[in-house]
Amino acid sequence: MESERSLSDLDLSMLETFKKLPRKKQIAILDAAAAVFAAKGYYQANVGEICRRAGISNGALYKYFKNKEDLYISVFDRIVHLFSIDPQRFSDADKSVYDMLEDLLKDIVRLARRNADYISVYFDLGLPAMSKMAPLLSERIEEPAKKMWVNLVEKGKDSGDIDRRIDSNVAAFVIDNHVMLFMFSCVSEHYDWRFGSYFGKRKKLLSGDTKIKIVLKSIKMLLGTH
Repeated sequence: MESERSLSDLDLSMLETFKKLPRKKQIAILDAAAAVFAAKGYYQANVGEICRRAGISNGALYKYFKNKEDLYISVFDRIVHLFSIDPQRFSDADKSVYDMLEDLLKDIVRLARRNADYISVYFDLGLPAMSKMAPLLSERIEEPAKKMWVNLVEKGKDSGDIDRRIDSNVAAFVIDNHVMLFMFSCVSEHYDWRFGSYFGKRKKLLSGDTKIKIVLKSIKMLLGTH
C-alpha cells in the first residue's frame, strides 16, 4: 500500500532554490503549471508542456522541483496565497455582514478573471482521482477559511445580521458553500449554467452582479433574523 505523503517530504533545499528566482520568473513557472494542470488534470499533465509554456528546459525545472507532485504542491501554495483574505476586511463596524460579503464576491469576480487556471486546479482537488493529494492539501486552505467564516458569523450574530440560534459552524458552512459555488461559476460554464437554469430566463447565463444578488438573498434567507 502506498504511504501517504506529508509536507515534510518536500525537498526544501530545492524549493529554496526556486524562491531565489526573480518573483516574476517564479510566477511565470507556476502560471504555466497551473494552466496545464487546469487543462489536462494532474495525472495527464506533462512536465515538458509546462516547461515549454514557461520558457525553460526540463532540466531547469528539476533544479527547483523533485517531481511533478512537488510542483503541484507549489501551485497550490500559490492558490492559498491568492485566496487568502485579510481578516481586516471584515472589521468594518459600519457595514453589515452582507455588505462585506457583497464586497468579497465582487473581488472574487476580479480574481477569477486573472486567475481562472488556479481556481480550476483548486476545484479539481475535489475529484475522486485526487484523493491521494487531498489529505495533504485540503487542510491548508479549508481550516483558515473555516476560522474566517466562523468569526464572520459570530460578528453577524453580535450585530443582529445572523440568527443567534443557528450553530456557528453550520452558518459558516452555508456561507462557504455559497461563496465556492459563486467562485466556480466565474470560471466554469457548467456552474454558470446551474445559476441560469434555476434563476435565469430561458436558462440564459446571468451577469456577475445578478449572481451576487442571488447568493446574498439566499444566505440572508437561510441565516438572517426573521
